Amino acid sequence: MFVVLLVIVLLIGLAVFYTQKIDKGIESQFSPPGKLTTVNGGVIHWQVSGSGPAIILIHGLLGNSRNFYELANILAQHYTVYSVDRPGSGFSSRMTSTPSTFEKQSQMLLEWMEKENISEAALVGHSMGGGISLRMALDAPQKIRAVTLICPLTTMLKGGAGPLSMLYIPNHTARRAVSKTIASPLRVVMGRKQIAQIFFPEPVPKDFAITGGGLLSLHSRHFYEGSRDTVSAQGSLHRQSSVYGSITCPVGVLYGEQDLILNPKEHIQAVVDKLPSARTRIVADAGHMLPMTQPALCANFIEEVLFDSEDACA
Repeated sequence: MFVVLLVIVLLIGLAVFYTQKIDKGIESQFSPPGKLTTVNGGVIHWQVSGSGPAIILIHGLLGNSRNFYELANILAQHYTVYSVDRPGSGFSSRMTSTPSTFEKQSQMLLEWMEKENISEAALVGHSMGGGISLRMALDAPQKIRAVTLICPLTTMLKGGAGPLSMLYIPNHTARRAVSKTIASPLRVVMGRKQIAQIFFPEPVPKDFAITGGGLLSLHSRHFYEGSRDTVSAQGSLHRQSSVYGSITCPVGVLYGEQDLILNPKEHIQAVVDKLPSARTRIVADAGHMLPMTQPALCANFIEEVLFDSEDACA
C-alpha cells in the first residue's frame, strides 16, 4: 500500500512539474500586445486598429483575441476594430470570486466600453462569444448597433461540444486539481487530433499556434477558466434564450455546414425562432473556425448585417 501511495504521489508531482514547464514555455512565447483596462471583477485586455464605425470582436471558448488577427486586419480597412480577450481568457484576468456567467461577462465588457468611451458598436461573436454578444445586446440595446454571430453558442447544449466536452468539471476543487496536473499534458498529447476536429473539414492554418494564439489554450489557467465558462454556459443560455425576441438591433448568423463542435441547425433555429428577420447563412464544406479559415467571407457577412442596421436607421 505504501509503494502504491508513493507511486501516486510521484506521478502527481511529475504532472504538476510538467504542467508548470508547459505554462512557462507558453508564457515565454507571448506577451500582452494591447492595453489593459481594470473593470469590476477583473482586467480586460484589448487591441484596436483601423478607423471608422466601431466593431468589437469577441472570441469563443479557450480562444483569445489572436483568433481574429486576419479578420481584424480586413475589417480595419473601413472600421475601428476592437479585439478583446474575454474575462479569464488570453491576457484578460478574472478574480476567483467573479462569476463566469454570461451576465457577468457582459457586464464587464460593457463597463470596458464605457471606460474606453465606446458609446456604440457592432458586435461580432464567435462560438461562446456569440452567446455573450447576444447577452450584451439584451443588456445594453442603446450601445449595440448590430450583432453578427459566427458559429455561435445560442442555446443549451443537448450533448457534448466535441473535444471541448472535457472542460465540463462542475466541482471547483476537482477543476483546480485537473488544471494543475493532468489537463495540459493530456492536451499536449491529444492536441493535434483535437485541433483537427475543431477546424474540420478545413485545414488548420500553419500559423495557428503562435500568430493565431492556439498555444495559449494549453496553459493551465486557460483550462481552469474555460472549465468555469463551460459550467456556467448552460444556466446562462437557459436564462437568455427565451428572451432573444426583445433584441432590437439587426442580427446575423453564419455557420459552417460541417461544424463538429456545435449543431448549426439547433443554434441557428434558437435565434430565428425569436428573431425571424435575422439574416442567416450556412457555408458548405466549412467547419467551426470560420474567422480563421474564411476571414474574407466573414467580413463580407459582417458588412451585410451592418448594412441591415443602416437600413433600420434610415
